[in-house]
Amino acid sequence: MHSFQLLAPRYANEPGEFVPSGFNRWVKTWMADYVSVEEIYWQEPGTKIDIHRLPSRAFDSTEQRLRTQEILDEYNESTDIDPDLDREFRFLAEQRIRGHRLRYYVWLPALRIADMWLRPRTELLPADPRWWEFNDDLKWIVVSVSFAVINLLYLGLAAVAILRVRPIPYLGMFLLFLIARSLFLGALENPEPRYTLECYPAIMVLASTYFARVKQPSSTKI
Repeated sequence: MHSFQLLAPRYANEPGEFVPSGFNRWVKTWMADYVSVEEIYWQEPGTKIDIHRLPSRAFDSTEQRLRTQEILDEYNESTDIDPDLDREFRFLAEQRIRGHRLRYYVWLPALRIADMWLRPRTELLPADPRWWEFNDDLKWIVVSVSFAVINLLYLGLAAVAILRVRPIPYLGMFLLFLIARSLFLGALENPEPRYTLECYPAIMVLASTYFARVKQPSSTKI
């Protein structure tokens, strides 16, 4: 039977295709950076997940770590998630959310937003996603650090302009767009820097106003 959709599905799935929403919800209870997207989130399905790649915030107790290991071992047997296994991930996620609601609804979204804005945009390059460990080839270390500096310059100039330059036409509209976009992105479980690219035309306009400040000509008496 045909279906009519005005918007694409949240996970770009085909009609009737199973979506492991329980797994996604569990991931959202601890994921805060792009590194985990590459090492964990994108591995499902088809690749085994190494529990040692999970950050310490993925476990609230020794018992929870053991339970997580059991569920991942079950996943690693087939490297796929069926509805039964997905329910186990969902139960684990709900348990973690009940115990730490502030972390789930406030701190983790804030960390995901910060990571998407501040991380060097090297995800399409062969650079090591753990760029801050400096274990990559020198060339890619230089690229990653350079991209991080360039990104911070854009954001820093835009922030200074917002605080010090007056007037900036349509400043409220720019800020509303940037804040709304950031809050939306914080609600996603997969913090990918590419999601903030739509914001950079606004960032560039704001940053350019710092250099475009023109002093009012002083009046002269004839």
